[in-house]
Amino acid sequence: MGGRFDAFLSLDNQKQQRIIKSALIEFGTNGFKRASTNTIAENAQIGKGMLFYYFGSKKELFDFLCEYTLEWAKNKYLREFKADTGDFLERYRKLTELKRKAISEFPEVIKFYESFYHEENAPYVEKFTAETQEVRRQVIDSLYGGIDYSLFRSDIDGEAVVKYIQWLFDGYTADTEARFRQGRIKMEDENALAAEWKRFYAFVDDLHHIFYKEAE
Repeated sequence: MGGRFDAFLSLDNQKQQRIIKSALIEFGTNGFKRASTNTIAENAQIGKGMLFYYFGSKKELFDFLCEYTLEWAKNKYLREFKADTGDFLERYRKLTELKRKAISEFPEVIKFYESFYHEENAPYVEKFTAETQEVRRQVIDSLYGGIDYSLFRSDIDGEAVVKYIQWLFDGYTADTEARFRQGRIKMEDENALAAEWKRFYAFVDDLHHIFYKEAE
């Protein structure tokens, strides 16, 4: 990210993070076209002229955020998610924990990263498509490669079990995200989050009872 962003990268880390967070929220919420550089500057507590001094243009700021977010995704998912077991359900549990932790600690980064897939942003993220797909491919390879099918019940095809677990996780995730959007779960409510984690682990245990061989 050096070179054209040297002036910005020379700022102290606290100021950098304030500007990045403001920009991530604005672009992630409104998309490229509707995002306001006035709002970004105001929320970052800097003048609009300084914002353009650091980044040159709205598009260059957006490009910076794309690069920043992809690097974050590589660190968060490719380096932290290790497929050190052949147990598919255990891998999925670890990956979900990583994502939930990221949503809790870096909600603005997650929201911006997910905006890569919004149709309105497609022309502006096109040059990052290959790198985004590569990150996704490596995560998928870690999740699905070398699964130990012998852990599953012998009366159900192993590949089918993987599909069933994937479908059930997709439904569980959709339900959880809907409750967050509806305000039924608050990120700042520690008791609600603790209850949500308890619910998640109970769900994983149920999947284990349904699809895995009984422990000998």
